[in-house]
Amino acid sequence: MIHHIITKSALKLLPVLIFINTQSIAHFGSKGPFGGGVSCVAVNDSVVYFGTFTGGVFQSINSKLVAWSPRSVGLKSGKITALAHTGKYLFAGTADSGVFVFNGYAGSDRYWLKKNKGLSNLQITSLVALDSATVLVGTNGGGIFKTTDRGNTWFAVNNAILHHFEISAIIKAGDRVVHASIDGGVYATDDKGASWIDFNDEQTDDITVSALSYNSATNEILLANRDGLFITDSASSDNTPNYGLVESGLPSGITISSISNDGAHWYLVTDKGLFASSVNNINWIKSNTGMITDATLLVPFRNNFILGTAHNGVVKTLSFPYIWTNVATGFNNLKTYSITTGGNFLVVAATEKGVFISKDLAASYSASNKGLTDSLNVNDIAYGENRLLAATKNAGAFFSLDSGSTWTAVNNGIPNLEVKKVYISNGIKYAVLSNNLIFSAPLNSDQWTAIQNGLPTGVIISSLAFYGNKLILGTDKGIYTKQFSVTIWSVANTNLSNLNVTSVTSWGTKIYAGTMGSGVFMSDTGSVNWTPTSKTSIAHTVTMGLNGDYIQDMASYAGYVYASYKGGLLATSDNGATWIAGGNQFNLPSYTDVNKISFVTTRVFVTTQNNSLYSNSLSELPVIAGLNEEIWAKAKGSLSVVPNPNNGNFYVSSVSPILQLSIYDASGVLVKEGNGESVFNLVFPKGIYFVKAKTENGLISQKFIVE
Repeated sequence: MIHHIITKSALKLLPVLIFINTQSIAHFGSKGPFGGGVSCVAVNDSVVYFGTFTGGVFQSINSKLVAWSPRSVGLKSGKITALAHTGKYLFAGTADSGVFVFNGYAGSDRYWLKKNKGLSNLQITSLVALDSATVLVGTNGGGIFKTTDRGNTWFAVNNAILHHFEISAIIKAGDRVVHASIDGGVYATDDKGASWIDFNDEQTDDITVSALSYNSATNEILLANRDGLFITDSASSDNTPNYGLVESGLPSGITISSISNDGAHWYLVTDKGLFASSVNNINWIKSNTGMITDATLLVPFRNNFILGTAHNGVVKTLSFPYIWTNVATGFNNLKTYSITTGGNFLVVAATEKGVFISKDLAASYSASNKGLTDSLNVNDIAYGENRLLAATKNAGAFFSLDSGSTWTAVNNGIPNLEVKKVYISNGIKYAVLSNNLIFSAPLNSDQWTAIQNGLPTGVIISSLAFYGNKLILGTDKGIYTKQFSVTIWSVANTNLSNLNVTSVTSWGTKIYAGTMGSGVFMSDTGSVNWTPTSKTSIAHTVTMGLNGDYIQDMASYAGYVYASYKGGLLATSDNGATWIAGGNQFNLPSYTDVNKISFVTTRVFVTTQNNSLYSNSLSELPVIAGLNEEIWAKAKGSLSVVPNPNNGNFYVSSVSPILQLSIYDASGVLVKEGNGESVFNLVFPKGIYFVKAKTENGLISQKFIVE
């Protein structure tokens, strides 16, 4: 017997990155680390769309599939279960929020619109487009619904024949539509859902179907159910199908996650690898050369075969079933827990795959987990005074003196090894434990001391910040402060109408508290007396239906105070009298929490729950005279070559968007051209070179050396 459920396969990644162009428009951009899970796919002409389990939708418009762009603005959920393209409109189904159509416009930017009118079940499992305006959607318990007006209204198309309402898949078979259901087998319609016929025989009737595919070249349907792998011919016209078992060459006990075809061959993704067979004489051959371990689906696309995975993004091959290469650039669907940054180029990310460190402004990353014994469960990470401090779920705190190359546990005096927050300031490190006890220790010591005096029993600590010689603590019972030299905390809640404080920060003579539901409050640093700032809302917030009053993190840099909320980032330079967008919000997923804000010299970085890091240029914000003129000038006018000197492997970037760039040797001969921020891995003779870039702020150049 063959069991068919979605499980894992095996595949080896061979990186072949030579030259990458990233977006040059001034929007929040994906900054890795890259990877994540693929749940579904849609292809429209030369464009490929991938849905993910938790990270929304990604698009590749390059036929070579070398880079992906997020398409998640407007979605209320990142849990994509189905995609369909009508030839004019892209539809997405979600596991918990219904159906969305990608036809909202804000200037040249596009976003998703929720289209659930008449859709009584929002747990979508499958989609199929019948024409430019007609789409069928399968649900988990509500059966099948239909729209004839591009999703504006839906109505159920279930009848007495169709009595199994947990739909697992829908496909087109010529002009016929065939769907599979949990425990119901297979059903078909020849009139776009107005009526249904039972499309089973004894091999499939009332049996769970997990995967199916239609081959238009042979007019066959191949399906997997709990009893085996079956095929039927004349699938677009025959009303009495005859399913035959086709398992020759397959190992026993195999589990099949997806079926696809390119007309001449069938392809299976299974827990025991990839299998392929000619359609003429079905005999399955294992095709695992170079394959990774967690494949979810295979898509023939032009001359490529694209493999989606559960954790490692997207890979492809030009000649199935041979060598696979990673094409996950821009595909940032990793769970990300924290970020910290430093100086001009240092970016450190704590993800579900461990800690990754970039020393070239997120152009490339290296896994940095030596000695970090709980590296897959890093709750928080902090950088200060050339040191890194990590908080883990199971093994306490870890310290690194060499930018993450090696880590050492520092847990003396900590009674609970589940650490949720860490901070570094003024030669002292701080740790907040899961039971909300707070400890401190000198940077050069691993002996922690509790600093809990004055805090109420049962308080939940959300955040810690520093101003002058004081600490400010955010909790679910309001604000507490203390001086560095004092051992007891004092309550500081005067006129703070919402005590559920999620985040705190300071700038100049002001301190700020973000709350759960009431936006941001501000006070002088002297005698604490809180007043609400203006409403934390911008046009993007309103358009996307997001609530800017639920603040998730706060930070300050170069005259601006920042506040994040689900799907967005705000900034103020006038003590909260007005809030503006902290950079163009497009590309930043609308469904994701923005849990941490951090800065390098010229960029702001934010973490998202399931989409790794996003970053934007600080030059988008207005210059504050006397405060950030130098920073903004650098942001708008600098061109970076990292590293410099290098061996021909380097990264070119500018905070001002690059429209065109050229590289010349010392004699003025053009040796390479590109567009946008670019990674180069080239064989250059040793010597002096010059990179020149045309940006939105004019021409800039930089000398570099190849050694």
